[in-house]
Amino acid sequence: MKKVPISLQIDDPAPIISVYHEHATVSTTTDGRPIIPTFPNSFLDNFCDVIEKHGIKGKFSIVPMPGNKGDIVNGLEGVPREELDYWMDTVKKRVAPLFTIGPEMLTHHKPIDLATGKPILEMNEEEWSFLQDRTTLTPYIGKALSLLKEAGFNPIGVTSPWKFGIKVEDEYHHAISQAVYDVTGSKNAWFMTRGLYDMPNARPWVELDEDGRTLVSIPPSLQDRFWRTMNTTRTDDEYVNSIADMIISEDGKSGEMIYILETNGFPIIVTHWQSLNSNGLETGLRVLDVIASRVNKHLSDRVEWMSFEEIMNLVLANKEAFPKPENTGK
Repeated sequence: MKKVPISLQIDDPAPIISVYHEHATVSTTTDGRPIIPTFPNSFLDNFCDVIEKHGIKGKFSIVPMPGNKGDIVNGLEGVPREELDYWMDTVKKRVAPLFTIGPEMLTHHKPIDLATGKPILEMNEEEWSFLQDRTTLTPYIGKALSLLKEAGFNPIGVTSPWKFGIKVEDEYHHAISQAVYDVTGSKNAWFMTRGLYDMPNARPWVELDEDGRTLVSIPPSLQDRFWRTMNTTRTDDEYVNSIADMIISEDGKSGEMIYILETNGFPIIVTHWQSLNSNGLETGLRVLDVIASRVNKHLSDRVEWMSFEEIMNLVLANKEAFPKPENTGK
């Protein structure tokens, strides 16, 4: 491996609807502005411009039934069909060539009763998952994968909304592997639940390897520093650069990414769709533009942008080199 993989993990995307607005326990930003309920398609266009400009690769979630407002195949409440179709087509044409696409379970809100199609109102998906085993988790994950497959994607991995499944991990891992195989036929799958933040040797690992199927955990190693842009109206260059500096300095010699590289880790940056949108100001997207510019300027001889599927295949090509760490973080 001549270069170290670098990757961008984006959680919570959905067509138009902000799943964060739907499940957030607050209604305003910390500086008192209402949290916006939708993101226009122009934001997706601007995101695509940035990733194409820099060759950024990674993982891009699609929540199949965002906020319990319908689904990406049959239609979403309050979202005109032409806007939904534009969003999905744009992801296929401009995001999917660079990013591995997978569900972040069904709703990232209230769990769905698969028998009735109705939401279970007493809990959210995370709380529901803690009470399940593989017999119920497998079809639930399978439903999320099936919606993405019907929409034209090949989803061979999943992202946990919140800490979905973390209290029943063994059952959850087997359910992911089985559901991916049942829906796509792939014997190899990836998932993201835990992050390895501020830890040396933060790298993926083989979580499951049995019955001819494998499951690779791909943990983020760099926290979502973009999140804070939702809570301020500052958009000046000094502010944007100050956040980028946390990840990588202007001269490329310091920052959390450099620590990860120096401690034998893979720099996998986690962020959220709402973090990049910054409550309509798109400040976080500007931060990403700066970070990617610095990475490509200073680290092009050390790192290579990779999608999650490419990282999964890298791990599976040399399984023994990627054992599960003793401390799997948060």
